[in-house]
Amino acid sequence: MDNENLKQEISWLKEMAQEGRNSPIVGGIIGIWWGIISFIMMLIHWATITSKIPLPIENIGWAWLAYVIIGSIGTFALVKKLEDKPGFNSMNSRVIGSTWMLASAGIFTFSLGSVIATFGFGAPYWIFNIILPVALICWGIANGVAASLSGKKAFGFAAGISFMLALIMFTFLLSPTIYLIAAFAILFISIISALSQGKSEEKAS
Repeated sequence: MDNENLKQEISWLKEMAQEGRNSPIVGGIIGIWWGIISFIMMLIHWATITSKIPLPIENIGWAWLAYVIIGSIGTFALVKKLEDKPGFNSMNSRVIGSTWMLASAGIFTFSLGSVIATFGFGAPYWIFNIILPVALICWGIANGVAASLSGKKAFGFAAGISFMLALIMFTFLLSPTIYLIAAFAILFISIISALSQGKSEEKAS
């Protein structure tokens, strides 16, 4: 490859990188949706294990199942609503959306593994508490990818907060307080991420 072709290749790569960084990010409302219902579910779980509400702990699994179903239905409806929005198919939106899907798959896999370990092999029930810091680690990775692609500091801040709170949560693995911490942590992080995406959506409109 001669120097002229090399320069053209480098120029093209720079243009692609710049296009990706400037492309809009759509989907902040989905993050808000999951932040709100996760906040509610965490409070329900905390209130159940601390006897603040008359819900037998044996039935908390049904509450979590309802959470997943309601969350999935809401996500499907929101995606349909966003399909016609400018920037829905931008590179950033697609990559970040895929990252969040993989992060969610990781959380689901760990959660399912916890259920199998507990009810199939007699693992202690507190193993379910580990799902919370693992979920925040996955959120931190997803926000970190968003920060790298978009250059938005808010995503980087959300990633850093996610990792820090995940580390703190490990010290509360045997305490019901971990669900209270998780409730406000998830709501806070989802709002930061969504606000950053919201600004990007405004530029695309």
